[in-house]
Amino acid sequence: MQLPGSARFSVRGVSPTRMVKLFMSRHGLHSTAASASGAAATPAAPAAPAADLVTWVESSGGSITGVAVRRDEAGFGLQAASDVSAGSTLISLPPRCHLTYDGSTDARLLALIDQVVAHRLEGATSHFAPYINNLPLGVAGLPMFFNGDALGALQYPPVTEQVKRRCRWLLSFSQQALAPIRGSEADPFGGAEVDANALGWALAVVTSRAFRTRGPSQPAAMLPLIDMANHSFEPNAKIAPGPGGSMCMVATRQLVAGEPVLISYGPLGNDFLLLDYGFVMPTNPYDTVQLRFDRGLIEAAKAVAGVGSSDNGTDSTSDELPPLPAWQQQALASLQLAGSGANTEVSIRRQGPGQASSSSSSSSSSSSNSKPAEGGESPVDPRLLAGVRVLCAPNAAALGGKAVSVEQLGRWDAPLASMPAELAALRTLTGLCAIALSQFKGTVDDDAALLAGIPAAAAAAAQAAEGVAGTSSETEQQQLTEDQQLAVQFRMDKKRLLLEALAAISQRIKQLAASASPGGARGAGGRQQAANGGGGGRGTGAKNGGRGFG
Repeated sequence: MQLPGSARFSVRGVSPTRMVKLFMSRHGLHSTAASASGAAATPAAPAAPAADLVTWVESSGGSITGVAVRRDEAGFGLQAASDVSAGSTLISLPPRCHLTYDGSTDARLLALIDQVVAHRLEGATSHFAPYINNLPLGVAGLPMFFNGDALGALQYPPVTEQVKRRCRWLLSFSQQALAPIRGSEADPFGGAEVDANALGWALAVVTSRAFRTRGPSQPAAMLPLIDMANHSFEPNAKIAPGPGGSMCMVATRQLVAGEPVLISYGPLGNDFLLLDYGFVMPTNPYDTVQLRFDRGLIEAAKAVAGVGSSDNGTDSTSDELPPLPAWQQQALASLQLAGSGANTEVSIRRQGPGQASSSSSSSSSSSSNSKPAEGGESPVDPRLLAGVRVLCAPNAAALGGKAVSVEQLGRWDAPLASMPAELAALRTLTGLCAIALSQFKGTVDDDAALLAGIPAAAAAAAQAAEGVAGTSSETEQQQLTEDQQLAVQFRMDKKRLLLEALAAISQRIKQLAASASPGGARGAGGRQQAANGGGGGRGTGAKNGGRGFG
């Protein structure tokens, strides 16, 4: 979990740290997470981090064994206080320490957000006061608190649009649901002024800490002290149910004194980690680049890759795409990529499990909404592969009699019987990668230079010496804020993922071409353009009505 930061909340441009301090002072509250100011008293021995929280857990019937809270420049975390054997229970948290809600109420996080605000308002009289007081006043790294420059630096609409939706919801809920009932019997906050900023803070601490201990559709819970554990894809501890409804943190291997205690928040991509936790994992094995399956986009990808259109009468000089043959329409509908009820969200992803052992400063959750590539092979999700194969096949016979299903047409290791159609589909995927890369400004090297703090002039000179055109914007040549650095790291990893996918698809083309007839593989069009984040796909995509990111 991060220390209080200075990022700004997008709804009103107010520092969340300042907002919560004002909110607390207005209602006579305090927080041990806030730093003291004014004349210093006689220096005293510094208290252990979150000592009051540890005392509260133990006095409530819980136990803490072999683990301690640490706090450094990165924030709070847990570490082994002594050597611990595998299988040892580090923390046992009884039900009375679980901040949750009745299942008969709203099973979404809204009920938990209301509870966090209500307990903050209760102050010292709240049973959860030691926990609430140790929550950070600002949640650094969350895009919801980014200013405009940092949000724009992401260059990734799937995340920026989600941030905008969350901010619109906060404004709508505070103005349309809370404001009309303020001071009435229906007011859950007893007349206290709880605006979008207060709700934004509560939303941030809940989404970055809530566990779905009873399943994804059941009420969530905040687990004090346990939620200070940081994340790793190679954890050394796990959360497990204990006796009497308790929740426990258990060591999954032997721990050495001083070693960070890490849990896995789940197989989550960087979109989810950034939005809810405020960090990203470099070379995240579960990361994806989200796209919307769109016929115009696929036709643009064909053009970028130099793939001829399938036998559907496409006129490259027309802005309108002609109707697809009935067999293709039916095939896309069977894949749920067209027609009523279609789900057009598809993705490009990393091939294998990768290496992701580093931890990050945030709190924990056990939820999961993404999966690694099946079999560690396909750089695109099966639905995208199946849909592109359908659109690249000149006729139904080219599908080789395969059933029109994701299971049959979406297998990376089972090419179409028609090798020309299969190679056309793969080359189209390289064009799709090129178009996705073209949506970002600059190259991986540009971003690496920004993060390294290399002056723009020096970076441009180095690129010129290597024959590479620099593309960093003037605004990004200035010193980056912490939020901008996080945004640049996020987009740089997306570019790397796309380049890795491009290389994997190109290698597959070579493998298949080697066994095909001479001239069967005309090369992966767009490969050189895409290598530096360029490509001519943007104009073509606009002409054909295609879209890039979802």
